[in-house]
Amino acid sequence: MVDIELKEVTRESWPEVMNLALKLEQGGLVAPNFYRVREFKAEPEFVQLAIFNGEEVVGFAMYGRDPDDGKYWIFRLMIDVDHQRQGFGKAALVKLIELMSKIPGCDEIYVGYRPENFVAHALHLSLGFQRTGQMLQGEYIAMLDLRSGNK
Repeated sequence: MVDIELKEVTRESWPEVMNLALKLEQGGLVAPNFYRVREFKAEPEFVQLAIFNGEEVVGFAMYGRDPDDGKYWIFRLMIDVDHQRQGFGKAALVKLIELMSKIPGCDEIYVGYRPENFVAHALHLSLGFQRTGQMLQGEYIAMLDLRSGNK
């Protein structure tokens, strides 16, 4: 697995995070980072992380406890177009799971992804997430049960 670090987004790293891009055909699969900034400002409990490979920002992640349902969610996991298909997404998701599993009371982790986002579906499934059968705002919802040993 590739070597990455998750670091809180800082004033210094934020411009790099804002410049991360997706392939044109991925535009509808993941919301632009700009929208996640507004969510973050509205919910200060959400944690924003830059995904680093060495000194380079290769992606962005955001997680937190949703105040509406009380569940822990990975709200964002995106890898820059120039760094996709190199294992950064899976490495980042593994580290996010490890990080979130240490939060007291975080027994389940939820994610949402568009039905046509086959890459996200395969990635989450490979790490033990299971679809719940629910949809929210046009996204499939998947959950990882940390109590079952699927960490």
